[in-house]
Amino acid sequence: MSQQQNLASMTVTKETQATILALIAQIRQLLPGLLSLSVDQRRSLQLFGPASQNYGRLALVTIAQNLHLLPRGIDIDAAFADLEARDNLVPILTAVQQLVEELDDTIAALGSDVMVVANQSYGVMNAAGGDAGLDEALKELRLRHRKTRKKSEKPEGESEA
Repeated sequence: MSQQQNLASMTVTKETQATILALIAQIRQLLPGLLSLSVDQRRSLQLFGPASQNYGRLALVTIAQNLHLLPRGIDIDAAFADLEARDNLVPILTAVQQLVEELDDTIAALGSDVMVVANQSYGVMNAAGGDAGLDEALKELRLRHRKTRKKSEKPEGESEA
């Protein structure tokens, strides 16, 4: 039998899970203005990507120095507040994205560790067969290894009824 894979090893208790979920709830409370946009809403947004950032910043600074040109109804202070909030959220997003990637990789590695042992265990139990009283468990385990057969093509002249 080959050696056991051990890509990841950690203990996460229900208490740890509850604590982390409570911290996530706290983060949501600290950011009450977070949005959840539909696909169509996201598509309709004007993007403020790397190429647009200098343009947007320069336009705000320049119009703030020339307020007499600003049309009525445009709240330049709100635009500067949006810019500051956006700039402060970007490092948070980066940290959360890194955490999500680490969580995803760790979950995949832990699952792989489990599957290596499960497959090795299945092989041993399958070899032991009925002698070990494993018939019911093996019957269920074999479902994963069952090959799916392609639907056979109907011979010419037969119609589907």
